[in-house]
Amino acid sequence: MKNLALIFTFLILSMSCNDNEKTLKKKEVISKSVTKKNQKTDSETDLIKFEPKISFSDYQVNVEKVNVKPNLNSHELGNQFRSAIREDFEKIESLFAGHYTLAYWGCGSPCQVSVLIDRRTGKIYDGPTASLGNKFQKNSRMLIVNPPDSLGYYKKDCPYCIPEIYILNEDTKKFERIKP
Repeated sequence: MKNLALIFTFLILSMSCNDNEKTLKKKEVISKSVTKKNQKTDSETDLIKFEPKISFSDYQVNVEKVNVKPNLNSHELGNQFRSAIREDFEKIESLFAGHYTLAYWGCGSPCQVSVLIDRRTGKIYDGPTASLGNKFQKNSRMLIVNPPDSLGYYKKDCPYCIPEIYILNEDTKKFERIKP
């Protein structure tokens, strides 16, 4: 009988803990977003708002429907990372700058390597290295490496968290870093 009472008590406590945990998580998310907006606590003052003077629309291009498969022999990383390159090539969200694919994959913590695939020719080119991913649009030549969080903030004391802006030079097929 004692065992049955213990089991019943445990079940009730675990169900109430789950509900409390969900409520606490929601409150924590709301609290963090309000704190980031207001910049009021000491622990949050290490955040910097990323406010570039340019936007994706400043480097707009037309999107083309071309689909030449990647020439894996055209770049030294092509054969080493063929699966990652092929997978990203197939993803619609990997389309970049009108007729390119930006493929990237992890190379350690925190590290991501990327390549640019020309969907007209299949040729592969070097892309920038990132720590926290990339943000880009299919109709723009602009690329943000290590983009800020969803509210536009990044950590001041984290050297690999600093967002960087690159613009694809279509003549040279190279990314040129510019100041935000």
